[in-house]
Amino acid sequence: MCGIAGFNWNDSNLIKKMNNSLKHRGPDGSGIYTDNLVSLGHRRLAIIDLTERGKQPMEYEHKGRKAVITYNGEVYNFLELREKLERKGYKFKSNTDTEVILASYLEWGFDCVKKFNGMWAFCIYDPQKKILFCSRDRMGQKPFYYYYDGERFIFASEIKGILNHEIERKLNRKALDLYLSLGFIPAPYSILEKIFKLERNQNLIFDLYSKKITKSYYWDLPKYKPEYNEKKIIREIKKLLENSVKLRKIADVEVGTFLSGGLDSSLITSILKIYKDKLHTFSIGFDDEKYDESKYAYFMSNYLNTIHHHYYFTKKDFEKLLNKLPIIYDEPFADMSAFPTIKVSELARKYVVVSLSGDGGDEIFGGYPLYKIAARIELLKHIPQVITKNLYNLFKILLNNQNVLKGLELVLINRQNFYSHIFSENRISSIWYTQNFRKVLNKNKNLVESSMKFDLLFNTVPDKFTVKIDRASMYYSLEVRFPYLDYRILEYSSKIPTEYKVDIIRTKKIMRKLMKDYVPSKIISRGKKGFTPPIKEWLLKEYSNIVESCFKNLKNKNLIFHKNLLKNKEITKIYRYLIFSLWLEKW
Repeated sequence: MCGIAGFNWNDSNLIKKMNNSLKHRGPDGSGIYTDNLVSLGHRRLAIIDLTERGKQPMEYEHKGRKAVITYNGEVYNFLELREKLERKGYKFKSNTDTEVILASYLEWGFDCVKKFNGMWAFCIYDPQKKILFCSRDRMGQKPFYYYYDGERFIFASEIKGILNHEIERKLNRKALDLYLSLGFIPAPYSILEKIFKLERNQNLIFDLYSKKITKSYYWDLPKYKPEYNEKKIIREIKKLLENSVKLRKIADVEVGTFLSGGLDSSLITSILKIYKDKLHTFSIGFDDEKYDESKYAYFMSNYLNTIHHHYYFTKKDFEKLLNKLPIIYDEPFADMSAFPTIKVSELARKYVVVSLSGDGGDEIFGGYPLYKIAARIELLKHIPQVITKNLYNLFKILLNNQNVLKGLELVLINRQNFYSHIFSENRISSIWYTQNFRKVLNKNKNLVESSMKFDLLFNTVPDKFTVKIDRASMYYSLEVRFPYLDYRILEYSSKIPTEYKVDIIRTKKIMRKLMKDYVPSKIISRGKKGFTPPIKEWLLKEYSNIVESCFKNLKNKNLIFHKNLLKNKEITKIYRYLIFSLWLEKW
């Protein structure tokens, strides 16, 4: 896990500056590679092969062909690939996955990424082909930003690395509109014009002579094709999960796990405990019982006999981190759970270098309440629309129940507008929701399944949850791994019938059944609780002066687009503007 940087000309001083701005991502070493065409930089967080043999940028040569890489991530199946390559005559000097990636590129070309099981963002320099081959993993777990103006190609793990160059810092208005509606900025956009994100599941080739970019996708989820054999499905998921966790514990440093006491983290921790006798676990609690899960985290820790570390997040923590947020997330990012994520990362790094996380479980197994709404709409769509319309008009007259009316509205709308009808704030976000939801709906047909796939591929995992965790953890030089995001599990999820996952009343049905072999019933039967402190209440009371000051600054810059937010106490929108204001002041 590291920080990477580079550009398409030779300047050793400038690449060192880029490296220095990414030091938090790799405190264990720094390296550069330059020739007349490129400059590549790397900050190392040593995880596998802690010796100098693992240093990057790394060069590799085989039968007269050479390649150089700067790489961030982990390819968990590298030992299996290494064996295959050794049978083909490749030799290895280190025990790293980095060297295996280089050999894989020389053997299989751009298709090498299809063989990787892991998370990555890398740039491979091929001096013979005079190209830079850049790639980001299937789910966008690792970041890759790049600047391109037709001549200069500059890349880095974080925007702050690119800002070492003299480039115009001009707001991307489309990205800003998306941010204010979504709370994050989806790829390929960034908050600044001419700086882009490589999308999840995307390769980029930069021709060093023509200075042209070509991009392509290399993977997709299979179509929803359910297999109605519950016992077989449970058996297969258990096998895949156990193998995924086993692969993700491979490291030459201490590995722990985040343990909130929820279903996802409890299952991952229980499986990891099979392979590790001494296991450190980490959780965050809140003073307000409405938000706190501490008792469940302690219960699971005692049940599994882990070495548990817990921290209570307070108003003072929030106050200290608020101004630090634009440094950690160097574009506006408004997920409130970033605060406890930063704190649990700081806590974990005191004891381990790698931690596993339960993110992705909700999207794969159907954990969000929205999926129950989708299931109800699927049920109601069988009622003739004329009856639904008459019911809507009748309830509009007789009832003042917005939930009932909203539900009937959703039945009446075109299904491809499902998300945009609920969430969109403006025309740009409405188009984004509709276009991307249409992609999964056309492929999966089923509204419930499409909702899960849409969240997994666009709405919650890439550019949101993975960004939240990557920046928070790497700020403290901690590597976080995601067992649920193993591509084999993602692909297999398309075989699980939707009704095995969620129905009009229950969520995570099949997950709760397979958990019986790992987790006590007290955890299995519990409901879902978010990982967020009472920030909304704090902003409206104790810290209202900070909010008012930020709004005044935005108003002076003509950057307030919604009126009466403070008056109406629309706290989600208020928070997004607050974070944007803090980012604007910093950058």
